Amino acid sequence: MPRLSGVNLLGVLLAAIVMFFVGFVFYGMLFSEQWMAARGYTADMAADANPAWMAGGFLIELVLAFGLGWVLKLKGAKGLGACVSTALMLAVVVVLPVTAYEYVYGLYHSLPGLMVDWGHMLVSMGLAGAVLSFFD
Repeated sequence: MPRLSGVNLLGVLLAAIVMFFVGFVFYGMLFSEQWMAARGYTADMAADANPAWMAGGFLIELVLAFGLGWVLKLKGAKGLGACVSTALMLAVVVVLPVTAYEYVYGLYHSLPGLMVDWGHMLVSMGLAGAVLSFFD
């Protein structure tokens, strides 16, 4: 399989697809109303959204999956438990603080919005770590 900096690119692609799907479940099925209310969005605004932005979202997932794969490689994490625990640790010490910027500096200071965003990333990172564990 092709690698970049020692990271298996097929694993990165599959991890990104899983992360993107988790986003669909979180924002499209489970928590769409809570998240839209937390951000001040209306159904009309969502209907007018350009679907091309979804490609940008997937690009973000690819970068996150590659970064996670790279950290796992540098750390020497092998196996499901080590990869998932490393991914979850990163979700707590890196992703949560970065995600919290919107809570602190945003217009709405919405704790439910923060919890949906961070919950999405916590689940996504954990599952991406699981996927990447199979692509040492």
